[in-house]
Amino acid sequence: MPQPTQITVIRDGLFTSRRLTADINDTVTTAQKLVKEHFGRRPLIAVELVVTSPKKIPGFAAMAQGAAAGIPENVYAEKRLSFTAKPDDLYSVAVIAPKNTIRVLINAKRLRRRPREIGATLVWAFVEIDQLCRKGSLERRIALTRHEMGTVVLPKGRARSLYRVEAEMEAEAAKVTGQIVGKVIRQNRQAEAAAREAADTAATAQNAAA
Repeated sequence: MPQPTQITVIRDGLFTSRRLTADINDTVTTAQKLVKEHFGRRPLIAVELVVTSPKKIPGFAAMAQGAAAGIPENVYAEKRLSFTAKPDDLYSVAVIAPKNTIRVLINAKRLRRRPREIGATLVWAFVEIDQLCRKGSLERRIALTRHEMGTVVLPKGRARSLYRVEAEMEAEAAKVTGQIVGKVIRQNRQAEAAAREAADTAATAQNAAA
């Protein structure tokens, strides 16, 4: 299935599964479409999906957001962000990146063991992409990145406020992903039931004709 030009899927590392990357490549436009239909819009921004190992996710996230926040390389190269503190637990994470790009870091190890969750993971990722394209989201991520990397430390009250918004966004992503995936499951079951009914009707008609 051809992809929109603003979406790129990248396989990082020799040991990253080619099959998994191909499955993600085949599923990504469907996930994007489902999220677009839910919100009634599609973010007009370049998206890079990087299929990689969990041990690389913290460094990639720090590099992308550090560069987007204008932090010197020698600083972000040594820092790690709080939301990637447990990379093995992540399925994916969306981060801001330079040149008006959002990068989605996908945990190849986790999805290789749970291939049935590729669709839900990509839906979640596109919900996060939608969130990061909303008014004020870029500025908030930049502020939190600079805060955690120690270049512009925020007052405690301001930091708590921004972290609270991030937690609310995560809760929204979980809720919306559940709604979208649940809708797809119901539609698939209805289609299967209709197909069985049609097959039964055809069989009955055939028997009657015989």
